[in-house]
Amino acid sequence: MPDSIADTSSKGSPGWLRVLEILAGLVLIFTSLYVWVYPGIAALTYVFIFGIALVFLGIARIGGAFFFTAASGGMRILAGIIGVLCVVIGFYAAAFPLVGALTMAYFFAFALMMAGIDRLALAGSAGGAADAPSWLKYLSIFAGLVALIVSFAIILYPGFGVALVFVLISLEIFLLGIELVASGATGRNVIGF
Repeated sequence: MPDSIADTSSKGSPGWLRVLEILAGLVLIFTSLYVWVYPGIAALTYVFIFGIALVFLGIARIGGAFFFTAASGGMRILAGIIGVLCVVIGFYAAAFPLVGALTMAYFFAFALMMAGIDRLALAGSAGGAADAPSWLKYLSIFAGLVALIVSFAIILYPGFGVALVFVLISLEIFLLGIELVASGATGRNVIGF
């Protein structure tokens, strides 16, 4: 275990990076919990907070790209690129929260629409295993229809889409925050990177 915040022991992350991971993780956890505790929070405020959290996450990923020497060069480059993208998107979302909120909702709606079309096409083309039970085909049709209905609801009522996206994103941010706190506390990445 490192003795000081500047220690760069080869057995784990440098102390300063561990502190940064813990801080980034706590920011992510508190950001996600804020949405659940105050469900009436304005979307613009949440996008601003989300943008700041993304900046912290991006800085942690950029640091990881330089100091996680056990990872392959490609993985380190990917971590650096993801870190830079997180910082840029975070600053953009903080500067223009309304555009950020609506953009997230519309991307989510588009992805759901594609998933719904995919489910319906697979169920209609008799795709899948030949020995699959018939109820599985009907389940795929149902899932596809629900995905299409939700995607059109998001497009027609962007406020609903923004709220749904924020709930899903806050859940993912919470999980990422827990992972970062665990990485920082142990000095090793939970996934071995």
